[in-house]
Amino acid sequence: MEKKNQKSWMINLISLIVILGIFAISCLVLTNLGIKVYRNVVLSNDNNFELRTSLSYVATKIRQTDTIGYPSIEQKDGVDVLVLGEEVEGALFETRIYFKDGSLYEIYQQAGSKYELDFGQPVLDVSNFEFELTPKGLIHLKAVNAAGEEETLSVSSRTGR
Repeated sequence: MEKKNQKSWMINLISLIVILGIFAISCLVLTNLGIKVYRNVVLSNDNNFELRTSLSYVATKIRQTDTIGYPSIEQKDGVDVLVLGEEVEGALFETRIYFKDGSLYEIYQQAGSKYELDFGQPVLDVSNFEFELTPKGLIHLKAVNAAGEEETLSVSSRTGR
């Protein structure tokens, strides 16, 4: 009888160890899957952040500096530069926004001042950013993120050109 109890006890112990092992392996597999899903969600959010934030930033700048005669697009060293103007205490200032070397840059200075693209301050990192100005003053913005996704936004100037 004692041998039977000992055999039964061993079978119960082995069964318990097998069940705990299966449970531990299942937990590791599910945790690994959860980490992958979380990583994909975070990367997707980062990519969307790049797109939407860059477009929203430029659109807000356009709306804040809506002055007659602006906006305009000029070329500087082969780079398209969006020029926005505003009057502050009787003096005219210009904000220049452009894409260079994987970042969106901004320069704020008095109108007519000389500048170089190296003077700009990096604002946001994006893979590409383009401006297009229609004859009626509509500005088309296009941003591309690191994943190659692109988003566009059109902004209308209230004062016209």
